[in-house]
Amino acid sequence: MKMKPTELRGEDLPGVTILIPAFNEEKVIVNTVENLLNLDYPNLTFIVIDDGSDDNTSVKVVERFRMRHGGVNKTADIPTAPVEEIYVSEINENLILIRKANGGKADALNAGLNFSKGEIIVTIDADTVLAPRSVRRLVGLFKDQNAAAVGGLLTVANEAVIKNGRPVSVKFPGNPLVIFQLIEYLVSYSIGRGALSRIDSLLVLSGAFSAFRRELLISVGGFLSRISHGRTTVCEDMEIVVRLHRYLKERRIPYPIKFHFFPVAWTEVPSSLSNILRQRNRWHRGLGESLMIHSDMLFNPRYRHIGLFAVPYYTFFEFLSPIAKLFSTVLILILLFMRLVHWQFVIILFLLVVALNGLYTSIITTMVELKFKNISTDNMEAMRFKTLGDWIKLILMSFFLEPVYGAIRTVAQLWGIWDLFRGKSGWYKFEREGMRSQNQS
Repeated sequence: MKMKPTELRGEDLPGVTILIPAFNEEKVIVNTVENLLNLDYPNLTFIVIDDGSDDNTSVKVVERFRMRHGGVNKTADIPTAPVEEIYVSEINENLILIRKANGGKADALNAGLNFSKGEIIVTIDADTVLAPRSVRRLVGLFKDQNAAAVGGLLTVANEAVIKNGRPVSVKFPGNPLVIFQLIEYLVSYSIGRGALSRIDSLLVLSGAFSAFRRELLISVGGFLSRISHGRTTVCEDMEIVVRLHRYLKERRIPYPIKFHFFPVAWTEVPSSLSNILRQRNRWHRGLGESLMIHSDMLFNPRYRHIGLFAVPYYTFFEFLSPIAKLFSTVLILILLFMRLVHWQFVIILFLLVVALNGLYTSIITTMVELKFKNISTDNMEAMRFKTLGDWIKLILMSFFLEPVYGAIRTVAQLWGIWDLFRGKSGWYKFEREGMRSQNQS
């Protein structure tokens, strides 16, 4: 993969629509839209979809961006919950607000897709803040890789300060749970997704920052919702990627789905234990739902490496891994109780694993930092550590990543598996704190 994707210019720039689904996002929505209006890309349409919020999400957008009722041409006809009102900004005619009855995130994305235009659809969360040139670089990947869909680097936005729609004062976070997630995003997600992308076996693109060929999204019927497809999932961002792979492989269309480090987006992560448990529960349930919906792809040679490698990998090494961890922990405890192994051996083995994890993190973060220095200042800021002291804190926290945060994550995933087989479908949305604007006290 090229170090930097091509930055398209002039007549090469395709039209892009950014979809921002929002439900009770009054704390963050204005900062997000201000950031989007400052992006370095000339051919953008922005569609905020208020999915039946019962707070002031729409009011904030209408007041800040001087929205008025307006007509917008419908370009697709995917079934959705009723659209109640459409507004167009007097400041920027390419900024649109759709108010609709609640139907869930996937349904909100489909409502936006129905009024979208251009060749590329970018989906973000209501709290996502994009680096100025991120869309230009993300779109460049469609030319470089001839891709069906692409995703970029996500980093932790907590405790950052916003000025003119972009993060400033991105000091190292102080909350240990946030630091654990920073390590997870930089090391586990980025390296893992980058590796799977290289072999065209990526089944997950984050809904907080992904881009798709619009014609393909419409061809597969949009995002999975109860209204459009008769069933739903709590992680529409994974399911749509698997369904695109299915569609492409069945029709022998050689479009890959790619991840790249270069385009950068900032997103808020949960800062409390309860919210982490809820979010990781939902993510793991969504993984299981997506794999079950497309279970016929498992070991199916019709889907080539996706069916023979990618789906089995996500099934056995991602979805079922918490069960394997639980089983191995219980087995070790039984062996200790029966005195079939020495407790000293278990402690030494545990400390060795912790030490190796810290060493691994130090090596990976150093490699990533060296790579990012050759890419952009946006990527350097994404790492969040500015000094040797910050980096040492990151490494010290990495020693506790698996024994502390890994245990939390495993509990949440087991809870997610339990909820999945009980038929639970709750979203478990966590309350955002919102990034602080520099003009705030």
